[in-house]
Amino acid sequence: MRNGDRMSTAAQQNSMMLASLLGVNEADAGERLRRTVLITAAPGWKSLWASEVGQLLGRTVEVKFEPVDAATDLELVIGTVAPRTSARRLFADLGAAGAAFSIDPLGRPAGVPHGLHAAAAACALAAAAVHAVIDDVALPAVRLPVRLDYAQLGIPNGALNLPIDVNYAVMAGAGAVAHAFLRAARHLDIRGELAIVDPKVVKGGILNRCMYLLEEDVGGDKAGVLAERAQADFPDLRIRSHVTDFKSYVRGLGHPPETVFVTVDSRHVRRSIQLEVPRRIVDASTTDVRGVIVHSNVLPTEHACLACIYRHVPEEDARERSIAEGLGVDLSDVRGGLITADVARRIARTHSSLDSAAITGIAFDSLFRQLCAEQALATPEGRQVLAPFAFVSAWAGVLMAVEMLRSFAGITETNYWSVDPWNLPIARGRTLRPRHPECQFCSKPEYEPIIRELWGGRSVA
Repeated sequence: MRNGDRMSTAAQQNSMMLASLLGVNEADAGERLRRTVLITAAPGWKSLWASEVGQLLGRTVEVKFEPVDAATDLELVIGTVAPRTSARRLFADLGAAGAAFSIDPLGRPAGVPHGLHAAAAACALAAAAVHAVIDDVALPAVRLPVRLDYAQLGIPNGALNLPIDVNYAVMAGAGAVAHAFLRAARHLDIRGELAIVDPKVVKGGILNRCMYLLEEDVGGDKAGVLAERAQADFPDLRIRSHVTDFKSYVRGLGHPPETVFVTVDSRHVRRSIQLEVPRRIVDASTTDVRGVIVHSNVLPTEHACLACIYRHVPEEDARERSIAEGLGVDLSDVRGGLITADVARRIARTHSSLDSAAITGIAFDSLFRQLCAEQALATPEGRQVLAPFAFVSAWAGVLMAVEMLRSFAGITETNYWSVDPWNLPIARGRTLRPRHPECQFCSKPEYEPIIRELWGGRSVA
């Protein structure tokens, strides 16, 4: 695959998402995503933060740090510095207690923020900038001025400065949320060992939202690439990669892991992870560009587990049927998760442009999303496979890092948080979800003695 093809696939993912949001065709959406944001930043640490904002924003729209001959559609002015163009402006600044964004110049906040706070502010600013440069009423509302109070994140007192020993933890999945989680967690003192488990290879379509990835990584193992690229950010955490699925990894261990960070994009796989009975789960997911959900639980618990949160819904069956019909395979094949050599040959007979060897071992969902992006498939379920913009995945990673801090601090009065990624996290939105009476895990009494044997018999409140 040529480099241009790799990048166009990522651009197509953004165009499909924006076209769906605005109700326009993909060509129109692609033109809007080529609009340019010029970033003008005050010198010092705010300039470094502006660079991080630019990296995140640049996965969705065009970003420049120096004026060019072509017109600037939006100038993002960070800190106390004069604008350099007459273009429409969005002013931003941040300090030790919070961040603010406005169409009018701002005062100067005091202090330097913690890195995790700055990462949260970058997500919020990227959302506001995308909204401003696309400039369409069909987008989710962004209410300016925006004032992000870091206290709304709910980080336990003192937790940002304490070491966190994850012992021998596992990350299930090496996609966009996994990248975002590690990008956020690099601001923390994480110690121990982390196994990244994912059986898939890097496809060009995820370059728009996986922040550690480069073009040259396409075709490599997702777990291996992420482990290699992220390791430099974690001097006291050993990151290992395992190119396999979570169940096979646990079977190889011979016992459930104590802590699992769940970043997979399948409800079915999430339920299967809970069924392996890990002690602690910290989970984050995205719903296209409309929502971010974080959840955690520690066994034993009387409250919702991961299988309660992601219990089976009819839409799962509809999506699986669409994938099966679109690829020309059986529903039972799709439920297997990954494309085997035999199934790849059958798909290649239906889609002659595909090489069976090239698609062997990748996920059905990934291939389906790729073909939708290339307009090789038309399906009423297409909306369900649209990928989020980079700032949405980044929010999921930041909030997952926050949920990790809360879980390791023993905070259990909430276990679920749904956040609008276009606006600000609100602390009162955190809830304590109860068990679901038909949960595939909680409702099965045969798991109770297993939990007691593994993790003790007293339920966590």
